[in-house]
Amino acid sequence: MFNVSFGEIFAFSVIALIVLGPEKFPQVLRQVMLKYRNFKSLMNKVQQDIEEELELAELKQFMQQELQRIKDNEAQLQISLLEMQAKIDQQQHELNVQVQKKQTYLYEPISLHNAVPFRQAAPVSQKVEKAV
Repeated sequence: MFNVSFGEIFAFSVIALIVLGPEKFPQVLRQVMLKYRNFKSLMNKVQQDIEEELELAELKQFMQQELQRIKDNEAQLQISLLEMQAKIDQQQHELNVQVQKKQTYLYEPISLHNAVPFRQAAPVSQKVEKAV
């Protein structure tokens, strides 16, 4: 992390031993190591937090893209639904027109002298009678 070699650490330890003396050196070394561990764990935590934030930002961007795709699909489905509804309405209108034509055909009189509510059936041919 600090690019300190073993020789540099050894030289620093010898200087610290001479300056602090053999009584205080172990206590100071212990405190320095604790501070170093705390600093290292803090740096690891900061690094993890940064990575999590980056992942969250990427995830947020991905979710926004997916949400946009869903909205686009919804719009396309709405358009398709409206087109289908228009086709259904058109076919229903055409069927209603055909039904009204058939109803007027069924109820129109055959002749002016003989007004019958329904048309009379055509005579059945002999071939059809034999088949039945």
